[in-house]
Amino acid sequence: MAEIKVPAVLGSGGTETVEVAGDTVAELFENHADEHGSELRDSVIEDGSIKEFINVYVDGSEVDGLDTAVDDDSRVRVIPAASGGR
Repeated sequence: MAEIKVPAVLGSGGTETVEVAGDTVAELFENHADEHGSELRDSVIEDGSIKEFINVYVDGSEVDGLDTAVDDDSRVRVIPAASGGR
């Protein structure tokens, strides 16, 4: 199963890594929602696409869309945009 690294700001506590089945990025987030609740999926996906200020990487490469293929040994990272400061 692929691994999703969930950052603390989008998870239910600290940063966590969970194994999730799926052949595409969309399937991973749907299956994660079925097992762990919809919080992560709803933080990442809006109207069938990845939200503007969220970056999703599969094996170190940024993905363009939810139909991106995922292998069983893939590592997926979700990185929300950071802003602020001067």
